Amino acid sequence: PNADIPSTWKAMEKLVDTGRVRAIGVSNFSVKKLQNLLKYAKVLPAVNQVECHPMWQQHNLREFCKSQHIHLSAYSPLGSPGSGWIK
Repeated sequence: PNADIPSTWKAMEKLVDTGRVRAIGVSNFSVKKLQNLLKYAKVLPAVNQVECHPMWQQHNLREFCKSQHIHLSAYSPLGSPGSGWIK
């Protein structure tokens, strides 16, 4: 499904503004999606949760997140099931 990211982000920013949450973040955002988000975001994402492991290190995304002060949180740090690199 196509999510309306700008409207969703604006609603999440309201949660920060009202003190209901301290931080908001994203999941599985590429550099391109993050760049688009940063064009209109008033509150920067605190975290981007993505698949990242020795077989898919996501160097460009990690460097971009670092440059924007967005924490990159890895899921599947040992790889996805069936990736085959761990036996």
